[in-house]
This record gives sequence, C-alpha cells and structure tokens, in this order.
Amino acid sequence: MKKCPNCGQALTGQEKACPNCGFNVEKYRRDYFTEEAVEENVEIREAKREEADRSLEKEPVDKLNRSAYQQKQERNAFTGNPTAEKMLQWMRDNTTIAFLVGVGLLIIMSFSRPLGWTAFAVSMALLIWTGYRDSQGEYTADRNLTEYIRNWASKVFNAFDDKESEIEEKNEDFTQAHPKFEAKVEKVKKKTKKPRNFGIIQLSILLTSLITLVLLFLGTGFVTSSSKLTVASVFFEVANWQIAAGKIVPALILYLFLAIFLLLPVFIMLAVSQNTRVSRVRAFALSLVESLVLIYLFFQLAQTTSAASYLSQAVSSLKSYAVAIGISGYLLILVSCLTTVLAGINMFQPMVKPRQNSEE
Repeated sequence: MKKCPNCGQALTGQEKACPNCGFNVEKYRRDYFTEEAVEENVEIREAKREEADRSLEKEPVDKLNRSAYQQKQERNAFTGNPTAEKMLQWMRDNTTIAFLVGVGLLIIMSFSRPLGWTAFAVSMALLIWTGYRDSQGEYTADRNLTEYIRNWASKVFNAFDDKESEIEEKNEDFTQAHPKFEAKVEKVKKKTKKPRNFGIIQLSILLTSLITLVLLFLGTGFVTSSSKLTVASVFFEVANWQIAAGKIVPALILYLFLAIFLLLPVFIMLAVSQNTRVSRVRAFALSLVESLVLIYLFFQLAQTTSAASYLSQAVSSLKSYAVAIGISGYLLILVSCLTTVLAGINMFQPMVKPRQNSEE
C-alpha cells in the first residue's frame, strides 16, 4: 500500500500508523490485504457482477416474421399512451360506426372539400374525446347497425337466389313442355358459338378505346380564357348556348359530334369483343370514322371558319368559346388514330379455329 487510505499521504509500507493523520495503517492492511480478505472481496465482487448480469439479462428474442415484428413495435409505440389505446380500442369495438363514418367523409369530401375537412376534424375531435373517457365497449347503436346490415344483405342475396331458382324452375318446365324447341335452341347455340381467344391486338384496341373515353372527360381538352375544360363539357355547354340563342341546327350538330365521340369507342369495344370477321371489319370502320371526324373537327378549329353553313356555324361557335385545344384534345386524336391502326391490323389477322372436342 503506497498511500494512506484516509488522507493520501505517501507511505513506505513499514509504518504502523500514518505520520500525517495517525490512521491505523497496520490494522487496515491486516483487514483488507490478507489472503482471506482478498478472497472474501473477490467473492463479493463476483456476486455483485452476477447479480448485475441477471438484472441486465434480456428475455430470449424469438425469431419473428416481419408482420409480427411490426405488430409488436406498434404495441410498444402506444405503450404509456392510454388515450391512443382507448381510441384504437373504440374503433375495434365499433367497427361498423367507424366504417360508415369513413364512407360518409369520402362522400362529403367528393362534393365539398372544406365541408369534408370540417367533418373530418369534428370526427377526430369526437374520437379523441372518446379516448379520454373510460372504455365503454361496443355501443348498442353499433350492434344494431351491424345486425341491420347483416339482415339487409341476407335479404338481398336471398332475393337473388329465389329469383334465380324461380327462373330455373320456369326453364325446366318450358323445356319439359317443349322438348323440340329446346333441342333447336341448343343446336343454334352450338353453331353460333365462337371462340373468344383475345390476342395482344384485341386487348390493345380495348385499352385504347377505353383511354379515348377517359380523355373525353379529362381536363385541358379545350382551353378557354378563364379555365381548362374537358372536350365533353365544352361541346355540351356550347350546344346548350346555341339552343338558348335559337340556333337549333348547329346545336344538334354539336350534340351529334359529342354522341359520336362517346358512342363510337363503346361500339368499337363491343365489336372487338365479338371477335368475328364481320365484327373486325365493323371495328375498323367505326374507328376510322372516329379518327376522321376528330381530325376534321380540330383542323377546322385551327383554320378561319366562315358561318356560311350550319356545320361552319357550329365549329365557329366552338372556336369563339375555346381559345385553344389542350393536350387532351391532341392526345384524343393520337389515341383514335392508334386504335384505327390496331383495328386494321386486327382485321387482316387470321381467325382462330375452335378446337373440336374429343366427344365430337
């Protein structure tokens, strides 16, 4: 021992007492630096270390998958926050009310965003207020709503099942009463049944026709002096103004243009879905008419149009209302021309012959 444990005075190791403070160095050396004392101190330190290791020892970590780990982390995140736990528990207990409130908020938001955000803030305030209160479990209203929805859904599906059963019974009675007629119907079905093996060309035509319908109602079809409107809305509004001004024929021409733009893609998709030689030619003809009408109309809008004919008056009214054609208008022409090209390719593709059944 080189220093006095009491005052820190330097020692030679032979002193019985500290020359500075008189501390009994010999007794301290005998009590703490003998072999028995050293062993006892070592045992105490080992015991303390084992106790610390036991206190710091963690529970064995199981191998959890990603979903179980995320659920465990979510539970730990809300630990110590009773309000959040009560809010989540209330939503679990009253799922029907929570679902109907969410649907109602979506409907309100679709009509008015300010009103929708206000209703959302009110619903969140009510949910937080519910979280501060003691848990009430499932509300009677939620139980009644759940039971009402279950009964209503059961009635609807049972009504469909009953109607289907009634139709099947009538068909069976008619078949038994008219066996020859039923045999003729089955024979006609076998003759007229065609394969519906759609290839990439047919699917592409269906897709481009659907895109045409979407572009009709997409913004920036026409650009006015104050806003960007769709193709369909501009034709409809200008035609209504023509009727209000007493110009019936130009208004009917604009309605005809709008009907062509709306109905032709639908008829093209129906023709392609039939997948016959005649329907392929019909799809190509309809698509060609659509493309020519679009190109002619937009070309006339870009030129100086006189009001000598009713068609010119209709186009002139469109031009006076719309400052320019938007990006959707040009995309509409591009997609329509692409549909025409695909329909032409589809028209010259060979028909797929139906496979004969082994029984036949």
